[in-house]
This record gives sequence, structure tokens and C-alpha cells, in this order.
Amino acid sequence: METRIVYMGDSITFGQHCDPTLRWTSLVDGRLSERLARGGTDLVTFNRGVSGGTTRQGLERYPADVQLLEPHVLIIQFGMNDCNCWVSDRGLPRVSESAFRANVTEMVIRGRHFGVREVIIATNPRSLRTSSMVSGEIYEDANARYSQVLREVAADCGTELCDIRAGFEGLSHEQMAEMVLPDLLHLSVAGNAMYADLISPYVLEAVKAVTREVANT
Repeated sequence: METRIVYMGDSITFGQHCDPTLRWTSLVDGRLSERLARGGTDLVTFNRGVSGGTTRQGLERYPADVQLLEPHVLIIQFGMNDCNCWVSDRGLPRVSESAFRANVTEMVIRGRHFGVREVIIATNPRSLRTSSMVSGEIYEDANARYSQVLREVAADCGTELCDIRAGFEGLSHEQMAEMVLPDLLHLSVAGNAMYADLISPYVLEAVKAVTREVANT
């Protein structure tokens, strides 16, 4: 059977500044496709990560990027732009914490309404950005706070949670420096590989769950 997966997110999902074949989404696809094909499952995947994107913008493109594709599995990764503060916003986050919570919840609800059977919400990796934003808050503190919102939304909505941040939190500063690019935020080749290691088991289980569900109907 054909199983469709949509990766919905920002530049972390898109794979900013990384060879397309080495992005975590491509690595996951490569690891799973051959293995699942032996069991009769053909994966069709769509990377709908947009650099600089927030959940507000994600909802605006949701009809084309998710609803039209009717995926069986949906991976949601947002927050690293939502929590950021621009000078033009005078210290306000690009998307408030309450709006971020509502937007991710809306993505889950709309996805399920359009046939998504398995939803995975992924928290965000650590960054090494420790300078203060316009708001006065340290960027990495805001990043951690929005990841906590993602944990809570996953629990409230009954979705699978892949706690990417927890996986990165065990790394030393020196190890983290290898995981990010010189901008201290976007993932390096090593960072993408680690992300793929963390999330691949969740995607595999989601696809297996879809296959079992279809077989029993």
C-alpha cells in the first residue's frame, strides 16, 4: 500500500544550508523506504518545511501543504521562529505562546479531519544562541519554553511526542557546537543525522500503525 507522509515545519524541517540528501527528512526517508518496501509499503513523502516560517504562516499554507495531500502520517515541527522577537515587533514574539499553542492544536485537528491517522509532534533541538533578543529574553530560553508548549499540546491532543530537545540536552557545549552551523541555530550535517536518529523510530512506528489499521478495515 502507499503511505503518504508530510513533514510540516520551518527551516529545521526544510534543512537550511544542508545538502538535500543529508537533511534529516531525506535520511529518514532513505532508512525507512527500503525496509518498508519489503513488506509491501511504498512511502511517498513531502517536505513542507519553509525557512523562517511560523505556525501562523503554516496554517495559511495548510490547505495546499497538508489538506490537499491527505497524508496518513503528519510530522509537525515549529517554534524556533514563533519564539523569536524582531525589532519591528517591539519586543513581542513573532507568535505569542498562547497563539502558538492554539495554532499547533489547530494543525492536529485539521490534519485528522483530512484523514491523518498518525500525528507526531517534535520539539525543537537546542541552539547555542545565548544572547538577548529585543524582548530582553535569551533566545534559547524562549526556544525551551516553546518546546514545552509542544509537549503539552501533544499530551492534550493525544498525539505521539518525539522529544528532540531532550535528545540534544545531554550533549556538552563542545558536542553541540558540532551539531549546529556557525549561525548557532541551524543543524549541521551531524545535527541532521542526530535528528534523524531520534525521530526515525517514531516515523517507522507511525507507518506500521497505519498499515495495521488499514489491514484491519
